[in-house]
Parts: sequence; structure tokens; C-alpha cells
Amino acid sequence: MSRRRLTAPAPRALFFLCAALALLPAASCAQPTTEQKAAQLLIVSYDSSELDQAAAAARDGVGGIQLEWGSYSLERTRETTKRLQKAAAASPLGAPLFIAVDYEGGSVYSPTTLGLLELPTNMMLGAADDENDTSILFYLAGKELRRAGINMAFGPVLDVNTNPKNPIIGIRSFGSDPLEAARLGGAVISGFRAAGIVPVAKHFPGHGAAEKDSHKTLPVIDLSTAALEATHLVPFKTAIAQGVPAIMTAHIIYPALDDRPATLSSAVIQGLLEGRLGFRGLVVTDSLDMKAITSLLPPPAAAAAALKAGADLLLLGKGDYRAAVREITEQVRTGKIPEARLNDAYAKATEAKRAAGLFSPPETPSPFDKAYKDITGELSRKAVTLVRGGGLVPLPEGKKVAVIIFSPARFAGNALSLYRALLEAGYSAKQYYFGIGLRPGELAQLTRAAAGADVLVLGGFQWAGEQNVSQRDAINVLINSGKPAVLLSLMSPYDIPSYPGAAAVMALYGMTEQTMRAAGDILTGRLDPSGRLPVGLPGRPRGRAGRAGGRRLRGDLK
Repeated sequence: MSRRRLTAPAPRALFFLCAALALLPAASCAQPTTEQKAAQLLIVSYDSSELDQAAAAARDGVGGIQLEWGSYSLERTRETTKRLQKAAAASPLGAPLFIAVDYEGGSVYSPTTLGLLELPTNMMLGAADDENDTSILFYLAGKELRRAGINMAFGPVLDVNTNPKNPIIGIRSFGSDPLEAARLGGAVISGFRAAGIVPVAKHFPGHGAAEKDSHKTLPVIDLSTAALEATHLVPFKTAIAQGVPAIMTAHIIYPALDDRPATLSSAVIQGLLEGRLGFRGLVVTDSLDMKAITSLLPPPAAAAAALKAGADLLLLGKGDYRAAVREITEQVRTGKIPEARLNDAYAKATEAKRAAGLFSPPETPSPFDKAYKDITGELSRKAVTLVRGGGLVPLPEGKKVAVIIFSPARFAGNALSLYRALLEAGYSAKQYYFGIGLRPGELAQLTRAAAGADVLVLGGFQWAGEQNVSQRDAINVLINSGKPAVLLSLMSPYDIPSYPGAAAVMALYGMTEQTMRAAGDILTGRLDPSGRLPVGLPGRPRGRAGRAGGRRLRGDLK
């Protein structure tokens, strides 16, 4: 398929820009300069503590701001986005900002991050396997983002997690089946788009087979084009057919396609994504300040190289946006980057803002908190998977239960909902909390806690790749102590094979408040588990676990 590109200075986009900006006092309909067009292609990342710097970048005319970590309330986030858009209106072009977040699932955002509601992880959604509820959830989530003044989400993650040792994707993926990733990813895209959010599907052409983290190094995925076609490209093909407006590239080398990372590869962007797959939307880079790229080029030079390769929006991370504007401008003026390539990217970015309604007066959506929490709770209940019961689920009555949880501190509050479910059901239970890795002396505390109990409930926490060794060893000490033990795989289910001695195993796929409550209700017999394994494990195929014997339910479903 031939690659159709704009070669003129985007008169249609300029028309929309002029018409949209007529209400803004700083607006000018003169032809934008090369520097102004270059700035409009940049998205710069700021934490909540860096608002003054973010506002300065908006006044200088950057095209977008990514909001990263910060303990803001929703109202304060809304005030922040209003200030940023006001600063952008005072820029030379007066163009509105893309304001983006990595709103992709519970592993990335906690309830205190920017005041946004906590999402299930993608793997949790894969386990629940409910396309309709997933679409509704992300419609409500999108409305919540719009209420906060956010208009772009870097998601869904369409990576098919085929490598259990993947250190960075894991539970961010819907699972290991490309068709299910395509179907559920499509539901996320539909929900976001219906809410007026620009979804950015990622990480093309697939990060799921990686064994290294592109934040820390430059991974190489040595798969054939046939393997990419059969598995990793499937969700992206579906998203393109669905009309996804934007796709993010991966900082990974695929030797079958090119010897350069996909983000800097015209063969991947122009040849595969746009040429063979026919994608006509925005091509967005992953953050150019990640080690996978900075090991080759500094962010300003990487931005110019990505633009030349076919990327349209350049996520600069914490890179120097002024230096990036100078680098792009110089390369356009010297002919290293064709001027038509700059004009094309600028036209597409401007048109995408118009299509997303960013030139229109902002709406004030009504809150959807109750509906959001209801649908999240429903999906969480459907997701929890009883991998094996071992005669311990539900927990035997009249026994003392020790709940021992390993997790980062920011998730500790969510663990209390499981403990509360046990207490409400009348169990004699005590809960103990430890970090991901044990400190000196904590193993003795663990064994003392277990010694006073008849039954152990052990929560293991693994992000994506290798299990923390001290945590793994401690859990196995408890499992092999002779006490009946239920293992809760709190995040990535790839940790389950590390505990072959556990009589009972449940997979949660994310340590959200709703999922921990659902796990508690299953342990007490108030909820029948219905989740399915969305990935294959050694000795265990994908799908729903078989039930050994009957299930008894106590009380009403909550």
C-alpha cells in the first residue's frame, strides 16, 4: 500500500486552527513558524510539584503536557489543567494543550494519584472477560478524566504478554491471547472515545515478548515477521480497523524489521504501521528520556530522529523542550527533515485537537463516582480466579487465621478490605503487613505470626518479572511449615509457580480495594469465584480453573 502524506503546509488544519482560535485574545492566523510547529509536536512530562515549569512550557507553545505522579485531589487537578490551558491560550499560537496521563490500570495509578479513581489492572479485566462492562468502565473513567480537564490517555496497553519473565508489562497486559487482547483493548478504546478522550494504544509493534525493561535498557525482540503477525500485531490491527486515533511506539529493536528501535525506525512507522497496516492517525513516541533511547541519542536529537522516521507527537519526558525545538528547526532548515514531514505532523496534531473538541468551550461533566465504583466492583468480583482450592476455600470455620501481606506501602490500605471481610464473616483473624522485600529480623516476626494461627493466608506481590527473592523464600518457609496455607497472588500471576507447596491459590491481578474485598468474600464463602486465567502457567492452561468438589456459600453476595 502506498503511503499517503500531506506535502502542503496543511491549509485545512490552518483553517480549523484560525476558526477555533478566533475567540482567544492571543490568537493569530498568520502562518505558524517552523519553531511554533515544532513546539506543537512536543508533549512534556511534569510532576504535580512542577506546575510552574509546566505552565511556562505551555506559554512557550508546546503541544501537550503529561501529568505524572502527584497527590492531588480531583478538584486540584482540575484547577491545574485550567491553569495550563490558560497558559497555552497566552502562547503565540494560542492553541489548546493535549493534557495526557498514563491512565491504564491499577498498577500505574493509586487512589491518591491526581485524585483519579482506581482502575482494575488490564490482566484483571482479562480474567473477568466481560467486554461490555469493560467498555462501560472506561466510558465512566473517561468522563472522570474530562471532569479533571484531561483529554488524552496513554492506553490501552495492547501488548500480548507472551513472556512470563517480562519485567515491565505483566499485569499491564490483558493476557497472552492476541484475540482477547484485541477484543478487550477495543472495548477500552470504545469507552474512552465515547467519553471524549483520545486513547493512545501502545506499544507498537508489541512489548509483550521482552525480557528487559525499556526504561532501563534497549531491549531486542528477535521474533520473525510471521510471529509478530500472528500474535503481537493482532490487537493493533483490530484497533486500526476500529479507528483508534493514536498509537504509541515501543523503544525496542525488532531485527526482523530494522536495526533501529521502532520509535526511530521509518521501516516500522512508515513501512509497517502506516504503509502495510494503513494507520492514518497520530503516531506518538514513548517517552524519549527512557534509557532505551538516551543510550543512543539525547532527547532533543531523538525527537528530531523520531519525527523524521514518521512520528507525529514526540513525548519528551523530562527532556529540554527548547533544545528539541531548536534541533528540529535546524534539521528542517538544513533539509535533514523534509519540511513536508513537519507540516504533515503539525496538521495531524491540530486536526486531532479539533476532533477531540479542544477548541470548543470546556464542558463540566457530572460526577460518575457511584456508577464507576459499581462497575469496578462487578469486574473485580468476576476477575478473582481460584486456581486451586485444596479444600481450604472457603476457609474452615472456627480456626485462627493469620493474614500476611507483602506489598508496597501505597497499597497497604487496600489490604484492609480483605481483613474486614474476614472479620465481618465472624472469623478470628489477625493481619500482618510487610514490604516487598524482608528487612533483617522480619523473618522471625513472620514465623511468630504464623505460629499463633491454624490457617495462613499469604499475599505475594510481584510486579511483572522476577519475584523478590527474600519475599519468595519467606512465603515458601511459611507454606512448608506444616500449616494449611492459601496463597494470594496479588499482582502478576507469573509468581504462582514459585509456590508449588501452596494447598490453595487465588489470583487477583491487582491489589485494588475492590479486588481485595472480592478475595475476602471468596475466602469466607460469600462469593463464588468465576475468574479465568488470562495467561498460561507451567502445568496450567489458560482458562477457568476446575473446582475440586462442591462450593458452599455463606450469606448474601456482596
